[in-house]
Amino acid sequence: MVVSPRTRNRHGRSPRSDIRGIAAVGIGGRNAAFADIAKDVVNYLCDVQPTLMHDIKVEMTLLPSGEYADGVPRRWTALRPERRVILYRLPIERGAKLHRDDEWHRRNNIETIVIEAIADVIDMDPYELAPNRYFPHA
Repeated sequence: MVVSPRTRNRHGRSPRSDIRGIAAVGIGGRNAAFADIAKDVVNYLCDVQPTLMHDIKVEMTLLPSGEYADGVPRRWTALRPERRVILYRLPIERGAKLHRDDEWHRRNNIETIVIEAIADVIDMDPYELAPNRYFPHA
């Protein structure tokens, strides 16, 4: 009996998991999902605050490259002179203290932090920037 090496391993069993790793599972992985949520929030803010958002730049990376402030990983860096925000996906997702771990609460956490980061660059209260979308305690 000849078994194709692509469908069986050397013990005759089928592969048990995706050989590309857990980060590759799903469409686009975790980075794409995070980026999609962040883009949705930025688009919303551009719709409701077009004059404030016209030259804001939002970037995303996995981790900050510098020191932590007070032992807590930074979730974003606000570069006010450049009107630029750098979001750090891993501290945002892993640092969440959700009272309910479900899709809505995870999404709300990301949205809240993106709004806070952009409000930090603009030097504005997040409630004023996104009055109908900023829910920090949900």
